[in-house]
Amino acid sequence: MMQETIRSINARNIVVPLEQPLWIGGNTIQKRDYCLVEITTTMDRKGYSLGFSRGGDLSSAMIQEMAPHIMKCNIDDTEKIWEIMYNSQKLNGRQGFMMRALSLLDIALWDLKAKKAGLPLHTMLGGYRESIPLLMAGGYYADNKGLEQLCEEFTGYVEKGFKHLKLMVGGVSMEEDFERFVAVRKSLPDSISLGIDANGAWNDVKAVQRWIEKAEIATGGIAFVEEPLPPEQMEGISYLRNNLSMPIAVGEFLAGRWIFRQYISSGCIDIVRADATLCGGITEWKRIAALADSSNLSLFPHYFSSIHFHLGMAFPGCRMIEVVSTENRNSSFHLIAGTSYELRDGMAYPKHLPGLGLTLDDSFVESHTTKLVSTDSY
Repeated sequence: MMQETIRSINARNIVVPLEQPLWIGGNTIQKRDYCLVEITTTMDRKGYSLGFSRGGDLSSAMIQEMAPHIMKCNIDDTEKIWEIMYNSQKLNGRQGFMMRALSLLDIALWDLKAKKAGLPLHTMLGGYRESIPLLMAGGYYADNKGLEQLCEEFTGYVEKGFKHLKLMVGGVSMEEDFERFVAVRKSLPDSISLGIDANGAWNDVKAVQRWIEKAEIATGGIAFVEEPLPPEQMEGISYLRNNLSMPIAVGEFLAGRWIFRQYISSGCIDIVRADATLCGGITEWKRIAALADSSNLSLFPHYFSSIHFHLGMAFPGCRMIEVVSTENRNSSFHLIAGTSYELRDGMAYPKHLPGLGLTLDDSFVESHTTKLVSTDSY
């Protein structure tokens, strides 16, 4: 049988301006920067992936530095291709930028493999669930959003059927964030879970401990605390995890199974937040999931629900997947590539499309592309 190999790779930098600025963890956000990857095979099959570029020229780095090493590889050889890509960049790319490039190439290859098999990716990965709960992340800071508007936002999510919610903190003073959390928590039914996400913006471990304990007393509980400290403060994160009653969620900034193993063995994590678009793609996410399962830890992946839906559907340890408020175009993935699942009453259900099930809006993609780079040009 003739092998189906990689013939060409295109990568686009895509910029989607927000309708108005917002801030997260103290950082002002005015736009969302993405990289869209398209791999074409010798059978004219196409595989796609989409992730953040975080403002860097990820497309050029991917095509110039990583793609040349995998041209003409058999698309079924995902383990081999992963090792080739990782070894080509490991002196400069164990974390961060080049791992984003590796991750998106790997995800596009898994899209191709599932399309070749004629199966949704979650089915090809083994299949476990018929549906999965969604965690709605909201409460992003904006100049026109006071406590009343914030509470209206979260009650709106409940009215739409969401049962698991998350509030952004870490962007204003801890006192103001305390008022925000208490107001939102008291505006919601007891049956609705509410976690917080500091995006690594808090620094004082004892102040964080006092804030969490005070918030728990004032409201009756926090579902989980995500990224309460910067990821490099492993000792502080471990301290919080071992001195607080609610789960600590960590991992959206981390790449590679080795660093996750270190965090797990150091007692830093209850909920593993591995992001396939950064941690090493689907190939590496599977390995991280195995580490989590072996330590009886749960997973819910960071953002990119149309990609992580398939992982959540296929892996028993995955509790839920995250969706992000589309308010103000804060989340614009769906504008570029559609949604790979159906949303009903706070749950995600499969569309049974082959591969990832992404559906590109060609007009939107073209109008928001700031750079297109291809292996055909090299």
